[in-house]
Amino acid sequence: MRTGADAEIGVASLLVGKGLFLRGFYLNNDLTYDAAGRVQGSPKVGDWTVAAVNVLKAERRGADEIELDGVRVAIRYNPDTHEFQRHPLNDEKMRVVVKDAGDAKRLEAAFAAMFAVGIDPGLQRSMPDYWRHYFDPALPWPEDGLRGQTIYALYGAADQAKDVVAPTVEHRVDAKYGDFAVRDKVQGAIQLRLVVDPFGAPLRIAISKPLGYGLDAAAVESMKKWRFSPGRRGGDPVATGVTVEQEFKLMSAPQR
Repeated sequence: MRTGADAEIGVASLLVGKGLFLRGFYLNNDLTYDAAGRVQGSPKVGDWTVAAVNVLKAERRGADEIELDGVRVAIRYNPDTHEFQRHPLNDEKMRVVVKDAGDAKRLEAAFAAMFAVGIDPGLQRSMPDYWRHYFDPALPWPEDGLRGQTIYALYGAADQAKDVVAPTVEHRVDAKYGDFAVRDKVQGAIQLRLVVDPFGAPLRIAISKPLGYGLDAAAVESMKKWRFSPGRRGGDPVATGVTVEQEFKLMSAPQR
C-alpha cells in the first residue's frame, strides 16, 4: 500500500505534452513494457513517421504498474518550413503499460528506453539506412557491390559528367498507400537519391525530400523492385547516381 506522494506517477506525468516517439517504431496501440523499458511480446513494427505518441494522462494501475493513455501521432514533412510536423490521430487511442519497480530513477530510465523526446541521435541510429542518410548524408554506406567502382553523379550539378548517358526505367513498381495517409488525405511527391549499378539495379537508396505518414518507407520499398537500363559511358554500362520522384495521389490509392 503506497502512502504519501506517488513519485513514480510524478515522473510519468512529466511525459504529458512532450513530443514522444516510440523507440522500436511499434504500430500496436496497446503496449506493455517491463521495468527496464523492454517491450513485451512481438508488436508490429513500422516507420518512425507513424510511431509517435501524445501522452494525455498517466495513472497507476495496481500496485506495480503505470498506465499511460494517449493517441498515436503521424509525422508529416512541411516543405515550406523544412520541418517535421506532428498530426495527432485522435481515433487511434493508445495505452502503454510499464512495470513499476517502485523507484522513480528506474522509471525515468525505463521511459528513456521506451521513448525518444524528439528525433534524437539514438532514434536516428535505429532507423533504416535510407532515413539515416537523410539525416546524415555523409554517413558511409554498408558494404555492397559498388565498392571500387566509379559512380557518375547525374544530379543536375554543373560539374556532372557530360559523357555519361543517364539510366532509363525499364520496370516500375507503384508504392502503396498506408491507411493513415489515406484517411488524412496525404498527397505529394517524395524524392529519392540512389545509385543505379551497371546491371540496372537500384542501390544506396536514400530519402532526399520526404513526405511522412509512412509513405517514404513505402516509396523506398517499391523502389527496391524497380529495374533500369543502366547508364552508359563510351557504350559501357556504369554506375550512376540519380534522383527519382514518386508521386502520391489519392486517386491511385486502393479502393476501400
